[in-house]
Amino acid sequence: MAGAENDVVVISDSEDSSAESEEFDDDETGPLIFIVPYTKRFRIPVAVARMTEIDETLKVKITNKQNVETKHDVRAEPNKNSIKYVVKGWAKWLKDNNIKEGDYCKFQY
Repeated sequence: MAGAENDVVVISDSEDSSAESEEFDDDETGPLIFIVPYTKRFRIPVAVARMTEIDETLKVKITNKQNVETKHDVRAEPNKNSIKYVVKGWAKWLKDNNIKEGDYCKFQY
C-alpha cells in the first residue's frame, strides 16, 4: 500500500518479551512485519495471535525464500498472567532452512 506505515515487531525468546499488546494496533493499515532473531522457540505474543487469528486456528503457514510453504501447529502455553503461542516444529524449520545463530527471519502478515 502506498503511504502505509508498517508495524515492525521484534520477537525474542525471552519470557519477558518486549512485544506486549500495547505495541500492536490492528487498525493500522499495511502489513504487520515480524523480525525474529535466531531462537530455539518462536513465541507469538497474545496480541499478535489475536490479530492474525492464530489464537483460534492454532495453525500457521511459513513460506521460506524459495517459496516453499510449511504448515505448523501452534501450542498455547501459560506465561505468568498471560498466554504465549509457541510454533511447533520451529527448530526443525530453522535447521531445514539453514538458519543459524546471528540470523534473523522476517515474517509478514
